[in-house]
Amino acid sequence: MPTRLALAAVLVLAAPALAQQGPQIRPGLWEMTLTGMKQTQKICFTPEMVKDMKSLSQQRTPDSDCKSSGEAVSGNTRTFNVSCTKPNKYDAKISLTVNGPDNFTMTQNYTMERGGKGPSQSGTMSVAYRRLGDCPK
Repeated sequence: MPTRLALAAVLVLAAPALAQQGPQIRPGLWEMTLTGMKQTQKICFTPEMVKDMKSLSQQRTPDSDCKSSGEAVSGNTRTFNVSCTKPNKYDAKISLTVNGPDNFTMTQNYTMERGGKGPSQSGTMSVAYRRLGDCPK
């Protein structure tokens, strides 16, 4: 389960980073839920974050070197690849579908190696995002 939570942290930053390039999402308080898990995480997307999520994700994770590539758009779905070598080796093919300004989903097929030790872990994970309202003041 800790691996899923670590991947969820990557998703919090990577998914919205590309959301603004297709259909728009609205700023506010968002909840993300990993499919098959009852745990949720909340994140506040400010108007500035929605405008330039890529630069924000770089600021929030200075120890990360994640890069996206191979972006393609079909309707309201964007696909892309994410590769990182720090803090862990991570490769994923991600599909992001914006269902409206208050709802989007992301599915990723990933391979991850934690700290360069042990065998790689791989799998598929889906995350649903929904806007709850305005961010608390």
